Amino acid sequence: MSSIDNKTDIEHCEIDVAAVPSSQGHAAVNAHGKMPFNPAPIGFGAFALSSFVLGLFNSGLITDIPQVAVGVAFGYGAMGQFICGICEIIAGNVFAATTMLTFSGFFLTFGIMMVPSSGILGLMVSEGGIEAVHKCMGLVQIAYAIAAFLFLLGTLRQPILIRLILLQVFLAFLTGGVGGLTGIVNFTLASGWISFTLSLTAWYLMCAMLYTPATTFIKLPIF
Repeated sequence: MSSIDNKTDIEHCEIDVAAVPSSQGHAAVNAHGKMPFNPAPIGFGAFALSSFVLGLFNSGLITDIPQVAVGVAFGYGAMGQFICGICEIIAGNVFAATTMLTFSGFFLTFGIMMVPSSGILGLMVSEGGIEAVHKCMGLVQIAYAIAAFLFLLGTLRQPILIRLILLQVFLAFLTGGVGGLTGIVNFTLASGWISFTLSLTAWYLMCAMLYTPATTFIKLPIF
C-alpha cells in the first residue's frame, strides 16, 4: 500500500473509495493495450483547490468577500468533481461516484447562492440582511456535514488518508454550519482553517496517485 506500484485496483472496487490506484500502477496497460484510467485525481484536485480558496475566505486571512470563491467553485470544484463522479459511475465504483457527485453539488450550490444574478443572494439580504445569508449557508453546511459523516462511516476499512479527508470534510462543514447558524465567528474561522488543511491532504493524495515511475522519480506513499 505504500508503493506507487500498488495504486489502481482499490480505486475501482465496489466497496472502495476512489483513492488508491492498481496493483500494476498507472503505467501498466490493460488487455486491450490501453492505459487504465483513474478519475480520482481529478476529483481530489478539484476538491483541494476549491477547499483551499474557501478556507482562506472563511478564515478571513486574505479577504472575506464570498465572490472570490464563486469562480473556483463553479469552474473547478463543481465541474471537476462532477466529471470524476460520472467517470466513477462508468467504472462501476458507486461509492466514489456518490461522494464526488455529492460534494460537487455543494460547490454548485455555493456558487448559485453567491452569484448576484441568481437573485438568491439579493433575496436573502432583503429578507434578513447578512445574518440571513449566514444562516442559510449554515443550514446547507450542516446538511453536508451529515452526508460527510455517513461517507466517513463507509470508509473505516479504507486507507488512513481517505478517512482523514472525510473527517476534515465533516469537521469543516460542521464548524462552518454551527458558525453560520449561531453567528459565533470562531466556528467560521475554525472551518476555514480546517478547509485549508483539507486542501493539503487532498492535494497530497492527488499527487500520490499521479506520480508514477513513468512520469517522475518522486514517490509518495498512500497510507
